[in-house]
Amino acid sequence: MKEIDVLKWIHATFHGESWLNYIMEGITYIGEFGLSVMVCALILFIIKKTRIAGFDMAVGIVFDLLIVNLILKLAVNRARPWTEAEELIGFYKEFGIRQPTDSSFPSGHTAICFCGAVSLLFSYKLKALPAIVIAALVALSRIYLCLHYPTDVLGGVIIGTACGIAGHYAAKGILALMRKKFPTFTQKFFGIETVPKPQETPSEPENHE
Repeated sequence: MKEIDVLKWIHATFHGESWLNYIMEGITYIGEFGLSVMVCALILFIIKKTRIAGFDMAVGIVFDLLIVNLILKLAVNRARPWTEAEELIGFYKEFGIRQPTDSSFPSGHTAICFCGAVSLLFSYKLKALPAIVIAALVALSRIYLCLHYPTDVLGGVIIGTACGIAGHYAAKGILALMRKKFPTFTQKFFGIETVPKPQETPSEPENHE
């Protein structure tokens, strides 16, 4: 079975339920332009207690935007599902669903949501599980609304997760470097203790006989 056949089945089976369409549309807008994830990173960064978590997420977002929007979408340039199923266009118009004009692969909504969720997982462990659930729902909504093929969304999950992981370790490396080069600023701005200078052990007095 081709991917477009899966989407046509979803359209024929579920899109007659208006209430479900509106719920999925609301969920999908959580990832619209990545704004919710960017705002989350900004809020975390503004608060000193959570600034490192915000910095981690911001670095991951930069990776995500570069890889997804400036590299993969331009390189792959995959057409959207409605080019193979014109019946979807009427569905979008009826429910006011925005039709993106960029490449279908990978799903940018999915990628940035998983990037942010994985970043939070590093910072807050099990407390970040709701973010993972939300990211998964956004991914599901992209398939449900037939705005992406399933492989677009799978690609978004993998790329977003990789960017979240890479962002965490890159941010960790940047902060370690800043801690050495700018210890006072790093301590005041991020609340990271400066690296203590190694203490010289006093030499044993020479024993002259």
